[in-house]
Amino acid sequence: MTENSKWWRLHHLPFILFLITMIAVVLGGSIRIYDAGESCPDWPQCFGSWGFDVSEAEQEAWWEENPDEIDSRGADYRYTLWEIFLEWFHRFVTGIILGPLCIIQCFLAFKRRREMPAVYKATILALVLVIIQGAMGMITVMYDNVPWSVAAHLTLAMALAVSLLWAWVRWMDADDSLPKWMKLNSSKSARILPRLYDLSLSTLAVLVFGAFVSTTSGQNLACNVGSFDAWPLCNGNLLITDPSNLAYGHRIFVVVVGAWLLWNIRGMESGTIRKVMNRGFDFYMLNILLGAAYVFTYDDYERILSLMHLMFATIAFLCIGFATVLARNAVFTTNTAEEE
Repeated sequence: MTENSKWWRLHHLPFILFLITMIAVVLGGSIRIYDAGESCPDWPQCFGSWGFDVSEAEQEAWWEENPDEIDSRGADYRYTLWEIFLEWFHRFVTGIILGPLCIIQCFLAFKRRREMPAVYKATILALVLVIIQGAMGMITVMYDNVPWSVAAHLTLAMALAVSLLWAWVRWMDADDSLPKWMKLNSSKSARILPRLYDLSLSTLAVLVFGAFVSTTSGQNLACNVGSFDAWPLCNGNLLITDPSNLAYGHRIFVVVVGAWLLWNIRGMESGTIRKVMNRGFDFYMLNILLGAAYVFTYDDYERILSLMHLMFATIAFLCIGFATVLARNAVFTTNTAEEE
């Protein structure tokens, strides 16, 4: 390991922020599967407190003072300490850790903005996305976790993750510390880049559609989950014509995108891009099996399988997104050198 590539170098800060973002995604997924999204009914506080240790008596008193804020569970429901902690800690990670570190990252990139303008722009984008995420989190709480807000929240998180990966790769390149396996042929990258953009957007759409379906009332049970009629069939039928069955539509979309992924990967030359894409496809296929396991064992392992389902879909997208970042970097580096 060269001196410039050691982990404490500043060019690794975007990757550290990327890992923190992934922690936030795991927490967000946990909030959903524990149905804890409304456990802090106000924002940015939680039951009028900055802490998470809110007793049942304190919850009751807060509901009495704020009757207009009563959520879908009703004023008689009392959230557990674990449910409140998940929501509180998610806000802490994003607002107290991720946000300030993004500001510091912007400041550090600003000092070298003439030397690495792409990094500076990426860090600005990351900071803007964090701010928008905070606003979207507030909206999600205000609207009681409606499906569109949850899907938007996840989309913004993925955009933030990719922007941080782009900043990381460009920063390493600017410091002449980009690992050899990340240095790609620019002409080959230019040819494949449009396809990588399309594949990235398609796998992102699968991920977001899944989040929308999982938070839409009744859709998790739409295909008679818990029985062998539920997968790969839906209620024992191969074809479903009911447009309101979003769960079945999600399955069809997954198959179509998966087939397109396989077709494109098979036509790629061997090398870094294909290896990264293969890992993404591996997680994509494993996630289909996880989806089946979730359907068959709905009442027994619902929560852990649901979280794993989210994370495998996220990893699949990020593998393809990272391949796109590497290809884009190769093209960007060549174009910049030619301009100079």
